[in-house]
Amino acid sequence: MATIRTIVAALCLGLPIAVSSAQDAAPAAPAAEAPATKGYTGAVTADNVFIRSGPSVQGSYPFGRLMLGNLVQVDEESFGWAKVRTSGPAFGGIHGYVLANESVTLSPDGSTLTVVKATEIRAPNLDADGNPDSSFKVIGSVPANATLKVLGQVNGDREKVHKVVMPDSAVGWININYIRRASPSEVAAGSGTASPAGAAPATTGGSTAPAEKATPAAEEKKAAEKPAPKESAPPPPPVKTEAQLASEKRRADFKDLEAIWEKVKAEPQESAEIAALKSRYQALAADPAAESDIKAMAGTRVKQLQIQGEIQKGIQDARRAQSATNKDDEKLTALRIAMEGRADYTAVGVLNASTVYDGKRLPLLFRLTDPASGQTVAYVAVKDANTMSTMLGTLVGIRGSQRFDEALKVNIIDPGTIDLLTIRKEAQVSPANK
Repeated sequence: MATIRTIVAALCLGLPIAVSSAQDAAPAAPAAEAPATKGYTGAVTADNVFIRSGPSVQGSYPFGRLMLGNLVQVDEESFGWAKVRTSGPAFGGIHGYVLANESVTLSPDGSTLTVVKATEIRAPNLDADGNPDSSFKVIGSVPANATLKVLGQVNGDREKVHKVVMPDSAVGWININYIRRASPSEVAAGSGTASPAGAAPATTGGSTAPAEKATPAAEEKKAAEKPAPKESAPPPPPVKTEAQLASEKRRADFKDLEAIWEKVKAEPQESAEIAALKSRYQALAADPAAESDIKAMAGTRVKQLQIQGEIQKGIQDARRAQSATNKDDEKLTALRIAMEGRADYTAVGVLNASTVYDGKRLPLLFRLTDPASGQTVAYVAVKDANTMSTMLGTLVGIRGSQRFDEALKVNIIDPGTIDLLTIRKEAQVSPANK
């Protein structure tokens, strides 16, 4: 009966339902009518419940998932969140990060590390696939001389971390709607302190009385005699403030930029959209309202892109010098012809798709590049996406108006007409990210 009520409650609340294994088949006693607000053992009431690095959905990322029936030690409840210790079987599959620095010493076989001086335990960011650079929340510390079991090493762009078995000293937060106070029998079963079968009878005042067996049938009968608690829907989510919405947008923008960063790194060095991407990171780093971790990471990307931009310029200059001696290059010949009549065109170059301005995260723009060096000459506003897509990889002359977009920090041409200056011999180039 208790199991049936748990399933009914889950359906009413719209929660996922897990089919229990044989060893979990014993029904649980109903939750207490007035759960304690601190210092109790809690039971998780649904599958795939996030445990977060802080008491907030907006400001704290998840670092693990708990399953229906998992027991956790609750230290306290506050404003709709339960603060939980990362101890016990429920956290057997959840790991933490320790910075690979002078604070720890790795064993010769790499299986353990010894803490030289107190060090932080960081929560891996599930939203960022555990990327160490995005896993910055501290959820506990480990004292000097402690030993941790090492599961492996993870390298980020900025930091290297040891992946370790989660210590008991860390804490996490669970939404209070997905946890209840565990029954005494659940606590006993979870801690292994339940009386074994055939135990000696309990004695009171010198007399012997048979001990009551806490069997599933007895618990079910007891639960049936007690009125079922009235089910109620969880409270509606709090209305987000403008500051919270703005913070969410900044984090979404940063996550999108990181995805673009990975794509730009994979492009040929001489033609990668380094300048455009750098301007986007600069805008985020200069935002006075941006969170400190976002500003720091954006600033790091700006420095990295600055170095890559200098390397790119050197490659482009070398290519221009080499191309200047190649009089037979078809594109260069066409370019020289076009340049002689430059008054007829606003800009001349090879039309390409843009990785940065792909129409998904930022406005859709095409890119015009110098055929000799690969440098971006300007960006082209989309007039007819289907027609322009057939011109990708082709040298074109564009007539139109040119403007500098203050928001995007790039030169944009609004095309009037586009002329093909060469006929492409190779196969059609498909638009990037289509």
